[in-house]
Amino acid sequence: MRDLLADLLKSLKMRTSLDAFFEITARWRLTQSQRRVLLGSPTDERWFHFIRDLQPRITPGEFSRVQAVVQLDEALANCVNDPHEVARWLHTLEMEPPFFGRTPLALLLRGMEEFKAVADYLNSRRSNGRASVFG
Repeated sequence: MRDLLADLLKSLKMRTSLDAFFEITARWRLTQSQRRVLLGSPTDERWFHFIRDLQPRITPGEFSRVQAVVQLDEALANCVNDPHEVARWLHTLEMEPPFFGRTPLALLLRGMEEFKAVADYLNSRRSNGRASVFG
């Protein structure tokens, strides 16, 4: 019984995390293809498992990608008050490092190392007293 309860709680945490991922990436105005890349480019079967299953099983790598999106969204909320502005910023070319003329989203789509670079950029803006990503 204890194992069954533990499995149920784990499944609930995975479903809740995936739901948060889908809600955040919808606010960010990402396409299905972009969402899939952020999750590590799962197969069609796996992708539909994430969307439809009430008790999805996700790998530790997938879970860390989901958590990275959630954490980045939290960091963005500290830098931008309006969720529409977050989406705009993610799709706007930025000249300073680490973007070098790319959009923040383009950097995120390259992998987990780039997630860290974007998070570091946001944290440095906050620690330097420039909380907004604009200007």
